[in-house]
Amino acid sequence: MVAEGLDAIPLKDVIAQLKGLGFDCVRYTWATYMFTRYSNYKVGENLDKLNLTSSRLGIGNFNPSLESITVVEAFDFVVDEFGKQGMMVLADNHVSDPKWCCDNNDGNGCFGDQYFNLEEWLQGLSNVANRVKGKPQIVAVGLRNELRGPGQNNDNWYKYMSQGVTTVHKANPNVLVFVSGLNYDTDLSFLKTKPLNVNIGDKLVYEAGFLMSGSNPNPLVMTEFGMDMENIDDQNQRYLSCILAYLGGVDLDWALWAAQGSYYIREKENIVREHYGLWSIDFSSLRYQEFPQRFQLLQKKLLEPSSNSSKSYIIYHPLSGQCVKVNSNNELELGHCEWASKWNQEGQHIKLVGNGTYIEANSDGSKVKLSKDCKSKQSFWKTLSTSQWYYRLVSGFN
Repeated sequence: MVAEGLDAIPLKDVIAQLKGLGFDCVRYTWATYMFTRYSNYKVGENLDKLNLTSSRLGIGNFNPSLESITVVEAFDFVVDEFGKQGMMVLADNHVSDPKWCCDNNDGNGCFGDQYFNLEEWLQGLSNVANRVKGKPQIVAVGLRNELRGPGQNNDNWYKYMSQGVTTVHKANPNVLVFVSGLNYDTDLSFLKTKPLNVNIGDKLVYEAGFLMSGSNPNPLVMTEFGMDMENIDDQNQRYLSCILAYLGGVDLDWALWAAQGSYYIREKENIVREHYGLWSIDFSSLRYQEFPQRFQLLQKKLLEPSSNSSKSYIIYHPLSGQCVKVNSNNELELGHCEWASKWNQEGQHIKLVGNGTYIEANSDGSKVKLSKDCKSKQSFWKTLSTSQWYYRLVSGFN
């Protein structure tokens, strides 16, 4: 019930490191019972009950002011530091019973499960929404992470999620309300034909690990994706390249699972590493050293819907995280996306903006280059996949 890692590093340093990596918002999770049953639990005493001796000693060393305050006061402590450092927070209701998540039969999955009492869930949402009033860094409250399990169905989703939306908005009309889908937040397909009937203006946002389209559009955020940061094998490289290309192509807001390098306790085991975590187990270094370069494009605003300026494109290489630019010798090279060259697609040509030259390639495996010959077969390109993110020459080689 306390933010991970505070036994290894001062809170202000954790947040400063996040900010230094280019993040501007954190999905900060909380459990319903924290605010309905356990709000008077002291952090230090609770760690003692769980026999987390080393974690308590660490917190006493790095964040001593936490030991004697309650778990909800510790929630405020963390949220307030995010505010001091200019970061935004999505307060996400992750579970009811504060324990490791998630599987279909953990009792936390869906309305009516062992630990998922509807009235208590709504009370927890109301308590949190009220508690964060006057904290402008709290930009959103998430109703529930990853609904799942045998008890889920569309009718209950519409019924209870609408109650959750209304509860949060009534308590705090200033925050966005994030609504997740079914099947571990991979299914919002039912919204294509029937929208969620709530009246909260422009405050409704859907969250998903699955992307949809339909006739009832609302803002959408991918609130969770990730990979084993300790095992960047070929499969993980392909997965990451695909998802980076997609997120960059549609300029979708996203959240990475996860920041923490370890847990105080997970499934009754103490000090457990999080292989998907951005940091090492002691929060001293990045697990994946190439993270800043691979993710630098996604941390920028790429599309401006209200802009009247003419549209141009950049060419992104997701495997490296870099973008194509033209150097002083009129050669193509990869570099930081801040200085990427701008391109237009004219039919089957890829043309450098303001220059009149085109990208061409002479043979399979050869370097691409610029050419003024727009009639050359080597300068005609077509999309390689159904995603339309990858290109190949129309003819000449395969």
